[in-house]
Amino acid sequence: MGSASLAAHLAHEIAAGRWSEGEALPGVRTVAREVGCSPGTAARAYTALRDSGILAGQPRSRFVVAVGGTARAGRWRGEAQALRLGGSDDPALDLLVRAMGDAIAVVPGPRGSVNGIVQLSRGAADAVALHLLDAASGRWNDPIARGALGGAPVVLVHLWRREQGLVVARGNPHGIDGVGDLDGRRIAWRPPGTGSRLLLERLMRTAGCSPRPELGAPAESHLAVAAAVATGAADAGLAVRAVAESAGLDWVPLMSEPFELALDPATMGAAEPLLASLAESSVQDRLAAMPGYDLSMSGEWRLAA
Repeated sequence: MGSASLAAHLAHEIAAGRWSEGEALPGVRTVAREVGCSPGTAARAYTALRDSGILAGQPRSRFVVAVGGTARAGRWRGEAQALRLGGSDDPALDLLVRAMGDAIAVVPGPRGSVNGIVQLSRGAADAVALHLLDAASGRWNDPIARGALGGAPVVLVHLWRREQGLVVARGNPHGIDGVGDLDGRRIAWRPPGTGSRLLLERLMRTAGCSPRPELGAPAESHLAVAAAVATGAADAGLAVRAVAESAGLDWVPLMSEPFELALDPATMGAAEPLLASLAESSVQDRLAAMPGYDLSMSGEWRLAA
């Protein structure tokens, strides 16, 4: 039995209640004899569970189930399983997902930052992409992500900053120079629960405009926003700069925002292929070629605070 298989076995036993929080597990050599592996293999399995917040302790002492370790054990995915990704839509994220192949699986269902937080809290996703501005604090992502796991720690991995703005027809025939010019216009609306929909509604209200989705056209993605404007189904829509330029449309800049992944520390092992792919020079070159993306902090992570 390898260390990944042993870690998965121990996580299952902890989740099933064999050991309670604060209770010591058998020593490394004892576990090695029981399952027929080397002490080094057992030590690596224990270390992996400790690094994921399931256990506390050191290889030369006794490992105990950490506070909150039972819940994390129930969400343990292990290194051999694909990362279940949910949350927001982004053209650069689609590129990264394609580069990862079988190491990632996109969770079926509606996309969007709010939907992603719900998926994470319910254990339906291991990691979710988000860009949510907290209205009370004016901070991005941390205030909303930190409550996703019922008070347990949440890791935020910075993917990139991206430029959001208004996609308009070439030549800007409607003279749309900002959000204040959207009143009464046909807008390509992202679905409810998406970060872009929430952001545009907030910006419009701040500018004294009334959001009226009934006047516009539905758009499931950033690319769909550009398609709606290009075909004349909408006068404008909020989307990243990259899709406007790829469709030959004009674009009115509004803001730069952090686009990040929220995940349980217990799934960091499953997220390693994503972080490794993000750091590859070939992937970085392809991402850097997309206009409107800042990769200077890509891969940095922190605990949501």
